[in-house]
Amino acid sequence: MRRGGGVSQWTSIERGIPGSRSAMAPDRRLPRGRHDLPREFVARTQRDRLIDAMARTVAEKGYANTSLGDVCAAAGVSTRAYYQHFVDKETCFLAAFELGVELMQKSVATSYGQPGRWPERMRRGLETLLHILAAEPAFAALAVVEVLAAGPRALACRRSLLASYIDFFAAAPRRAGQPEVPQVAVEAIIAGIYGVIFDHVSTGRTAELPDRLPALTYVVLAPFIGPKAAATAAGL
Repeated sequence: MRRGGGVSQWTSIERGIPGSRSAMAPDRRLPRGRHDLPREFVARTQRDRLIDAMARTVAEKGYANTSLGDVCAAAGVSTRAYYQHFVDKETCFLAAFELGVELMQKSVATSYGQPGRWPERMRRGLETLLHILAAEPAFAALAVVEVLAAGPRALACRRSLLASYIDFFAAAPRRAGQPEVPQVAVEAIIAGIYGVIFDHVSTGRTAELPDRLPALTYVVLAPFIGPKAAATAAGL
């Protein structure tokens, strides 16, 4: 199997992940005073900058310690303009979470969907997930750690994200003579992978996540194809 199969896919979306760019980058600044820019363009630019600023500010300060003023200052957007896009801090946070998850999941699904046997496809999807999080530490902090502090709606979004990974196990093989792996075991595998990711992100070791690919691949595959085949597929 070709190593790094998911990398080409995630690099194509990295600029769109919330927090991947500074909201104050020169090419994102709007001209002062009167200008001829379309209103829709200005509104879209402001909203995108607020989302990036939310991701970066939350990653730095934590959700609880991030104020609306902090986000506006990081985005270079007035409070008045902020309320034209979001009703409060929570809605901006959720917009950043949902956008980042949508982009990340599309990339993971594309990697998984490439031709190959199920173990190879699972390894590619997991590889893509780990590389995206490692490349985008601000979004990783928002989506993995700070989402736990952002209220009931954010927790519901997190639950929905984790539940979506169950679909990747639908094509898992069943070993002859062995009982079917129950869904609760699949849920436990997903929770375990999340726990490892959380530990790395929360302790400032997000960049190390791709190094955990072989071991995490083994954890995902072993219940379905057995320890020996899982170790081979994982590259252990």
